[in-house]
Amino acid sequence: MAKKLPIVPSAKAGSMAEAPSGIIWREQHPVIGDKCNQCLECIMFCPEGALKLENGKVAVSLELCNGCGTCAFECPQKAITMVLEFSGDRGIFPLKEGKS
Repeated sequence: MAKKLPIVPSAKAGSMAEAPSGIIWREQHPVIGDKCNQCLECIMFCPEGALKLENGKVAVSLELCNGCGTCAFECPQKAITMVLEFSGDRGIFPLKEGKS
C-alpha cells in the first residue's frame, strides 16, 4: 500500500536547521519577473521552502534560499531569473589584467 505523502517541501520552512546557512555561501539568488502567473511549480520544487505565496504573488525568502536555481529551471514561464549575489572581483587573489 502506497503512502500518501505531502507535496514538497514536507517540513515547515526553516525547521530543518537551527539557522539557515545558505546565505553564507550562496552565489546567486532568484528574482521573480512580471511573467509569473502564480502556477506555483517553483514553490513545489524548492528544496528549502524559500518560496511562498504572499498577497497573491510568489515571494522569495532570501534567509532560506541557498541559490540552487531549481525554481528558475522548473518555472514553465521562465519568469524566474538567477542574479549574481555579489559583484566585483572573486576570490582572495583575483587575476591581474593581461594575465591568464
